[in-house]
Amino acid sequence: MSPADIEALATGALVAAGILGALGASLAFLGVGHRPQMVAAALGSVACVVLGLAVMVGPVVAVRLGRVLSYSLIDLRFDPLSGVFLVALGAVGAASSVYGLGYREAGRSRFDTFALIVFVTSLVLVFGAASAFSFLFAWELMALSSAALVIGPKPGRAVVRAGFIYVAMTHLATAAIAIAFAVWAAAAGSLDFGAWGDGVAALGDPGRDLVFLLVLVGFGTKAGMVPLHVWLPRAHPVAPSHVSALMSGVMIKAGIYGIIRFGIEYLGAGPAWWGVVVLVLGAISAVLGVLYALAEHDLKRLLAFHSVENIGIILIGLGVALIGLAEGAAPLVVLGLAAALFHTLNHAVFKSLLFLGAGAVQSAAGTRDLNRLGGLARMMPLTALTFGVGAAAISGLPPLNGFASEWLTFQGLLSAGATGTLDPIERFAAYVGVGALALTAALAVACFVKATGMTFLAMPRGEGAARATEVGLPMRAAMVGLGIGCLALGLAAAPVGALLAGVARGIAGRGSDLAPASLQPPPVIGTYDPVLLAIALGGAAIVVVVVARLRARPARRAPTWTCGIAPEPAFEYTATSFSKPLRLFFEPVLRPDRELRVELHSGTPFPRRVSYHSDVDHLVETRVYGPLHRASIALSQVARRLQQGTLQLYLAYTVGALVVLLVLARR
Repeated sequence: MSPADIEALATGALVAAGILGALGASLAFLGVGHRPQMVAAALGSVACVVLGLAVMVGPVVAVRLGRVLSYSLIDLRFDPLSGVFLVALGAVGAASSVYGLGYREAGRSRFDTFALIVFVTSLVLVFGAASAFSFLFAWELMALSSAALVIGPKPGRAVVRAGFIYVAMTHLATAAIAIAFAVWAAAAGSLDFGAWGDGVAALGDPGRDLVFLLVLVGFGTKAGMVPLHVWLPRAHPVAPSHVSALMSGVMIKAGIYGIIRFGIEYLGAGPAWWGVVVLVLGAISAVLGVLYALAEHDLKRLLAFHSVENIGIILIGLGVALIGLAEGAAPLVVLGLAAALFHTLNHAVFKSLLFLGAGAVQSAAGTRDLNRLGGLARMMPLTALTFGVGAAAISGLPPLNGFASEWLTFQGLLSAGATGTLDPIERFAAYVGVGALALTAALAVACFVKATGMTFLAMPRGEGAARATEVGLPMRAAMVGLGIGCLALGLAAAPVGALLAGVARGIAGRGSDLAPASLQPPPVIGTYDPVLLAIALGGAAIVVVVVARLRARPARRAPTWTCGIAPEPAFEYTATSFSKPLRLFFEPVLRPDRELRVELHSGTPFPRRVSYHSDVDHLVETRVYGPLHRASIALSQVARRLQQGTLQLYLAYTVGALVVLLVLARR
């Protein structure tokens, strides 16, 4: 296809996505049936995939519509970086919409569908915004629509609290972003992002450092970076599962998009400490995220903490790229950015699959508590299979997609450590990143052995799990599609990596003075080998045929031998007991709070009932946000005493302020 044909295809896909989004929102608002709304949302998401792929390989597509206060309300420019995130949005949006055809949560209304379509539309606008005004409009629309989806029409106290924390943190992020934009726009003399790259010099070094830190805080909060992650494990579990998939798979990636767009592409090469800070924060996020996930027994909350972990892995890649930009090491820039973009895309697929699987489990068994699940593989075989694929992918096992992007991140860290031109501190940070990523990968395997085993294996430990049945066709189809995506991205890692390396070269070329000839794909990305792929697929087909033939044979079923005692669910490991050795090993970090109660038979020393409860102390919440919360309450009490509603007191405040100003003016 010629560039003109690709541009026409991209423009058509953008128009189709807009029409379908408006149609779906109108149907939801008018109360038309649930299915037509979800079908429109699914088709619009497919159009987003087409648009994303077209702009990744073809020309930029720009749209400008409407004016408010002399500024364009919708000022869009879709380029290859936008394309990567649009592909992730379209894939997850299509699967979530199909899943939504069969998923209806009690207490939810038609307003949720309307908010969902507005939410997806706002993400499209965020990834294409070409000016500060249109970006902040889309960003706020995304925040409000996602908050509406989290809280729902009839929230309980816990849901309201989770929604309040989410709204507070997302507006903290918006405030940081708005301040950064104001400083930058004043220096560049324009709200158009196209002029900001040229206006960086006007910021000066202190101004650039300030803008970078504000960008990191603002977008890092939305991404769920430690220590700004406290909203994420609260908000994601209480949302409907297909909304959780979109929030974790795509929305938090809007933070990654902002860091790449503004912190790398527009700000360009900065001091090396930028990269070191991002790399260290990424390592901390990855390790703490997986540790807190290990301690969880709520399935969706466990997955939410794994989102923190994977955001940390993406930030590690971005840290490598920033260090490479600072030192003029072109291979590190391309490798770090390609690894970050690849893991962004992969995480969108396998994390969405896992959230949809968790939603299927909750829908069938009525609970997300791992200690009350078990045995679902017999009643829900397809859900168990697809969840297992997602668990293997997020654990970084080959040949699935999680392994490909984590391996690329390892290559970036090792290359940074072996680059002699880097400062010793930068090389040390890279090796710390290697250790953190290796520890994270190992703990992720342990965590998903727990999550998968406690959910689908052994005997049911609760009445809901014993009565569970397989979910409907739309929900199964969505999970199968994402499972195939995990396998396809893993097998096609070489061509996908090469495509993303091309996107990374374009970003690095605009954000630095590196010569285009130096921004070539690193050799570790590899090339596509159809022979090896054919061999792998053939071997997999043979394994499937052999397993199918073995399962076709008649089998004699008998209870598990337990020394003559009939097996009971009480004999099984629970999620708490499975992870206890790791909780004890990492006790200085997790600081578990354990409570053991023993009830004796009356008049005897023999126990009648033993109960054990363990809770984990989240250091950031108790040691950082706890004191801040108490300080804010104390300050509010002081302010309350100062504001008594007395006119004479307010006049005294005014006179006092006037006297202070006069004294300062005389000096």
